[in-house]
Amino acid sequence: MTVLKDLRTGLAEAITAVTTYDHVPGRVLLPAAFVLAGSPYIEQGETFGDRLIRFQIVVCTHPSLNEIETDSLDQIIESASEDLAKKGWAVESVQQPAIQELNGAEVFATEINVAALVTFD
Repeated sequence: MTVLKDLRTGLAEAITAVTTYDHVPGRVLLPAAFVLAGSPYIEQGETFGDRLIRFQIVVCTHPSLNEIETDSLDQIIESASEDLAKKGWAVESVQQPAIQELNGAEVFATEINVAALVTFD
């Protein structure tokens, strides 16, 4: 495995509130989350050899704007943010939730953007 694959897998395993994939799955049982490369994906760190790596975690729930689904998504965001902080990831931002399309179906989703300094061996 590569360092990036290990990081992506570690992120997916860190989130306990929902099933989290280290890739975009063909079928998703909601609620769920999956990990994508962030933007920018890799930047030079502050010291020689360090790299700032970013990932985007897309959190999805049922496509309803009612209060229950909004509360559910908020709870998942809070839980995921706590899980990620415990593993040393900096949560840089959480995007505004919106109805989006995933594999031909609508989902209520948001993006959690995280970063960490790593060294490639």
